[in-house]
Amino acid sequence: MKSPHTNFDKPKKASSSPRRKPEPEPAGRPRIHDVAALAGVSVGTISAVLNGNGRVSNTTRSHVQAVISELGYHPDFFASNLARRHTQVLGVVVSNLQNPFFAETAQAIEDEAARYGYQISLMATNFSPEHHRAAVKQLLGARISGIAIMTSEYDAVARQLILASGVPSVSLDVGKLAKHSSIIRVDSRGGMRTVVEHLIELGHRDLLFVRNSYKKDGQRLFSHKLRDEGFAAAVRACRVGRLKTNMVDISGPGADAGERAIASVFGKIHFSAVIAVTDMVAMGVYRGLQARGIRIPEDISVVGFDNTYFSRFLNPPLTTIDIPRCDLSKMTVEALLRPGAKSKKSLKLATRLVVRESTAPPHPKA
Repeated sequence: MKSPHTNFDKPKKASSSPRRKPEPEPAGRPRIHDVAALAGVSVGTISAVLNGNGRVSNTTRSHVQAVISELGYHPDFFASNLARRHTQVLGVVVSNLQNPFFAETAQAIEDEAARYGYQISLMATNFSPEHHRAAVKQLLGARISGIAIMTSEYDAVARQLILASGVPSVSLDVGKLAKHSSIIRVDSRGGMRTVVEHLIELGHRDLLFVRNSYKKDGQRLFSHKLRDEGFAAAVRACRVGRLKTNMVDISGPGADAGERAIASVFGKIHFSAVIAVTDMVAMGVYRGLQARGIRIPEDISVVGFDNTYFSRFLNPPLTTIDIPRCDLSKMTVEALLRPGAKSKKSLKLATRLVVRESTAPPHPKA
């Protein structure tokens, strides 16, 4: 008895159409040795050009770049990272990307890191300790070369993870000095003192301090704490009679908090000037005042803090305290990339008052 054949056993019928010849294999991607050979220089010179370091003449650099373009060469960062056991990537952790201060800080660090041939990996915590720790764990697991914690909040567990890893780190305002770790301390106290002095010199004697310094879980933002202390110290130091101050603290996103703060106090307390803890809060203060027919600065002056990009485009442009992102980014990248970083270091970052059109002497009837 014959065994039945399966479809797999049956030979395929010859096709009447001619068989198409297989496509030739694509040429392999050019390697750094190919670039060096064509350019007539060493592999080390190619590497120096790619990384933007080393002593390479402009003529040689231009020649090498032309050869790289001609061959369509792209560096294999994965292979080079495996060889070095770390990446040419810096981790940057911020609190929130909706606040322009953090976005602008991350951008400045990215631009500065690029000057040294590094990229950044950006993570946002949204003020959550769990997200903060998860971001740190993920970045450390990716073999980053350094990590910058540019957050308003502080998480002790995440801090210990960083210190235990031995990876160079830098934090903004928070934490204690430790090996391989630097801290950039912004002169928030000095900035707030400058704001108070500016308003007093204009003639203001009734100040309202608006902030959103507490998260929903009741935890206080550390950067705001420094500004709060700066405001209190500045008021105590001012030897001006009849100076009255009030404070309102509304939790939530900055602009929302600023608008709700004005709604909560308008008509209940008297003030001729508002000091907002951030520019985002100041933006909400603008809306709250202008919705009630208040002119800025003719009726009430407003000052912010951070000098974010949009502050000069508000109507009127906002007087604010500048935290120079250029200096901040240079300090951050230098602290992370300096070779053999073993010393702990505290770095001070000065602030300055940027006077625009949102402040003026108080109205005669104020």
